[in-house]
Amino acid sequence: MYINKSSLAQFAQGNKTSDVTMDRYLTQYLDLYDKVEPHVRAFVPEENRADRIKNEVARVREKYSEFPKPSLYGIPVGIKDLIHLDGLPTCAGSNLPPQALTKSEGSFIQKLRQKGVWFTGKTVTEEFAYAGPITTRNPHQLDHTPGGSSAGSAAAVAAGICPFAIGTQTLRSVMAPASFCGVVGFKPSYGRIPIDGVQLMSPSFDTFGFFTQDMEGMDFLAAELVTEWKPFNEARKPVLGIPEGVYMTLLEDDTKITFQKQLKKLEEAGFSIKTVAMPWEDSFIYGDAMVRFVHGEMAQVHHSLFDIYKDLYEDTVRQAILSGRTITEEELEGYRSGQIKLRNDLLDVQKSQGIDLWISPAQAGTAPLWGSRTGWTGMTAIWSYAGAPAVSIPAASINNMPLGFQCIGAYGRDEELIYWSKVVSLALQ
Repeated sequence: MYINKSSLAQFAQGNKTSDVTMDRYLTQYLDLYDKVEPHVRAFVPEENRADRIKNEVARVREKYSEFPKPSLYGIPVGIKDLIHLDGLPTCAGSNLPPQALTKSEGSFIQKLRQKGVWFTGKTVTEEFAYAGPITTRNPHQLDHTPGGSSAGSAAAVAAGICPFAIGTQTLRSVMAPASFCGVVGFKPSYGRIPIDGVQLMSPSFDTFGFFTQDMEGMDFLAAELVTEWKPFNEARKPVLGIPEGVYMTLLEDDTKITFQKQLKKLEEAGFSIKTVAMPWEDSFIYGDAMVRFVHGEMAQVHHSLFDIYKDLYEDTVRQAILSGRTITEEELEGYRSGQIKLRNDLLDVQKSQGIDLWISPAQAGTAPLWGSRTGWTGMTAIWSYAGAPAVSIPAASINNMPLGFQCIGAYGRDEELIYWSKVVSLALQ
């Protein structure tokens, strides 16, 4: 097991008060990288990495030499290799030449720079965040997958190489690796953070996501990085909703048993839990329709690249794009209209039933063996389609492998989600 603890909140407080602290953490993380990374393989290989990091840290120190320091001063951050980062190539887990993919970094990375971070490097992802073999291993057991597609970001945080990392989610790409690696994963509401500066897969879904080791760190990070964050506090326990119908039938038996134990614990702690009929039952979006939606937008995103580099795409991604080219814009517009309808329907149900959070396991089971599947979309995709914010809390273990507890909030009310998720997390300890 390659698990190392690193509290983001404590890390940030220490670095803001002393450059000596930053130097100590720099040495610590370079050493940890050398010891752990050859086994976990969370990062895209980079020549002269240590020299690049030392030079970057020196530039951060020079830029912010005066007090007060920025809120994330001196913190090392891993960045998923779909996200453009000046000075490093974007490969997106693919065989395409980096010069065909690499573009200027976007507003979110610039915001991170303004807050004083330094970048540990690019973290491993599946090919264009869709599918394909990855090198990254699960730090808990190296013969198991870390999940996909933000595999490297979650594994880097679990292994303690960096106290937080950035990923993206289309359908499950933050929730699955967070659950499998035993870290906190947060996917904000769709559109809450500008998604420029990213190699997109499906623009109607794609969202930045964060990984930290605990809810305290995620609470701190979300307030720093999510646009127009407004503190929320309410002195009561949230009302929890469990989706009725097909959704909860997707779980493996061990996961069902674990979830029932968690529900009992929450009830004993005074939480009100309701089972609620969902607006998506018998909806067109279940089954092939959501996949067609993603494929159709993938084909549009890759239109020019695919015409030039078709033979460099791996077969699974190639077939997805070819499938997407058969989908009309009219069909895609129907799916986009369905997103807004489901989003509004969910808000109506939450209001009428008095639900603060939807809850479920973050994945149908624990991490499969490495080289097989990298996660299940069934527990996450419908929320991603609706654009709802979600958190995976490390709250259980089955056969010594982590399983996340998922909390889903109302669209646009990310502050409430983070606050209530902290309350739930404390109750599940």
